[in-house]
Amino acid sequence: MKRVTSRILTLFIMTALCLSLVVAQEASAGQGDRDKLFGFAEALFAERDYYRAITEYKRFKYLYPVDVLVEKSDFRIGECYFKAGRRAEAIDFFNSFMRQYPAGALRPDALYLKGQAEKDQKRYTDAMTTFNELIRTGGVNYRDRALYAQALVLLAQQDWQSARESFATLPQESPLYPSAKLYSDGLGRMDGLPRKSPALAGTLAAVLPGAGHLYAERPRDALVSFLLNGSFIWAAVELFRNNNNVAGGIVAFFELGWYGGNIYSAIGSAHKYNKRIEDEYLQGLKDKSGISLYRDRTGSHYIMYSMMF
Repeated sequence: MKRVTSRILTLFIMTALCLSLVVAQEASAGQGDRDKLFGFAEALFAERDYYRAITEYKRFKYLYPVDVLVEKSDFRIGECYFKAGRRAEAIDFFNSFMRQYPAGALRPDALYLKGQAEKDQKRYTDAMTTFNELIRTGGVNYRDRALYAQALVLLAQQDWQSARESFATLPQESPLYPSAKLYSDGLGRMDGLPRKSPALAGTLAAVLPGAGHLYAERPRDALVSFLLNGSFIWAAVELFRNNNNVAGGIVAFFELGWYGGNIYSAIGSAHKYNKRIEDEYLQGLKDKSGISLYRDRTGSHYIMYSMMF
């Protein structure tokens, strides 16, 4: 009897050991599949194949709904939308992400990219609100980035003075300080840029059609305006001199339109000249600052450093 009991016990132990080995192998295989799937999604992301990456991140979420990497997969989906240029989808997704992970480790990064997407969409008020929230909740590591981003929003709104003041708030110990100082100093020189007076351009065009365009450095438009208006004026004068008052009145009527258009166009040309000078100057500051979106060494969080001087 004891021998039978011993054999049964031995058989039970061996069966339990076999089952344990099978379960362990399946768990190991499952872990391997999980790592391969997430790694494949990450590889697609690194290759900028964002739409396929979104599919693989969604597949990972479906197969491993309670995995610790689900939050990162969700964040990556929003990041893919952002990097693919689908800013509206990125904003909506990050809003959903923050509702789902209100205290998540990646929430500050989601706020930052959401604010950037809103800025790109010219939703400047929303962007400022988002960056304010990042300043309030993101901690010291995100404060400087959010302040810098707010200054860029003000810059996009052409609020030079406010942008300059915002850049000046960054502390000297911040890695972004050299770029912020460059912008702050550069914006202080905006008033010294060469500009054309729209009023003077309009006055010159009124005195001599084409002169306003020439002043605004648009010689081709100046020649066209001079010839067109000159031809109509000459034609009207000749018709009146030949007592062809009806035809002369018709030509003079159309010339009034061309004459007024010449003045309006000259004023617009001066504004365009000023805008071009400002844009080129600001682009020069941007190129010198060399700020881009990069990740930190761990690949976990966004930073903004890549400065060229």
